[in-house]
Amino acid sequence: MRAVEWGGAGVVSVAEKPAPAASPGWAVVDVAYAGICGTDLHIWQGLHPRAKPGVVLGHEIVGWTAAETGGIAAGTPVFVNPSLSCGECVPCRTDLSHICDRLGLLGIDVPGGLATQLAAPEGGLVALPPGLDLHTAVLIEPTAVASRALRRSGARPEDTVHVVGAGPIGLLVGLLARATGCSAITFSEPLEHRAEAARQLGFEVPARPPRAPVVFDCTGHPAVSPGVTGAVATGGTLVVVGIYPGSTPFDLQDVAFRELDVVGTRTYERPDIDAAVVALASGCIDPHVLITSTVPLGDAAAAFERLGSGLELKVIIDARKG
Repeated sequence: MRAVEWGGAGVVSVAEKPAPAASPGWAVVDVAYAGICGTDLHIWQGLHPRAKPGVVLGHEIVGWTAAETGGIAAGTPVFVNPSLSCGECVPCRTDLSHICDRLGLLGIDVPGGLATQLAAPEGGLVALPPGLDLHTAVLIEPTAVASRALRRSGARPEDTVHVVGAGPIGLLVGLLARATGCSAITFSEPLEHRAEAARQLGFEVPARPPRAPVVFDCTGHPAVSPGVTGAVATGGTLVVVGIYPGSTPFDLQDVAFRELDVVGTRTYERPDIDAAVVALASGCIDPHVLITSTVPLGDAAAAFERLGSGLELKVIIDARKG
């Protein structure tokens, strides 16, 4: 089969790899589409601590079951939950397997979905409803991340919301917040093409946004963390969505003096996946603004270059082509 393989810092290539085989508890999926996300870019840049050269990338995956598996008929459209939990640690034994102490991921710890096929745990396959286009459904994984962040925030319909960072996750947080009735949603974004994407989706990008009771930091950028509490209204909530590269400066005095709540969020649970499916099937999320390119598998190397240069918002790989 053809697959996108990471060869070390700055190197990805399309290689011939052995086709995966079903094994106890694991099923084979014929990949339709797979997204490239910020984690994939970090691996490409050589910045991810667990990825090893030779791994097949990609964890935003939709496709079809290659054979009947776990009660799902062959040929059924499915979303692939890429999370790999150990089932043994305290979080796993207390219904927190999404933050397993040894959490792994398809596309990092085992071969991922930037390929014509992949093997995935049967329990991670979610059958999709009829009529949900797979090119739209490929956004389920990042939408589930956004759903989890919104649930963790405790935002209410009457709340104003501010999102720091108009990348794909930030935009999805804004869209879901709007769908739940939040009264006003603003963005901070220094890159003009991303700010313009937020405007196209109907959001304001003010030069100086007012403090909001609920703020989502979707950047993970060390330049943001020192001042990010300044965007939060006194007594409000900051949700840290973007993954930071280790310790970064953060104003804990401001947290204490103004009694801010700081909430972390990492991945998602099954209710977030289900909410993502509903949101995408209902049309409240417009994929045409978020997905800036869809390219054949054979053009994956160029797609990474474009994303790394900041020229794209969301690139989808069509695994059936190239």
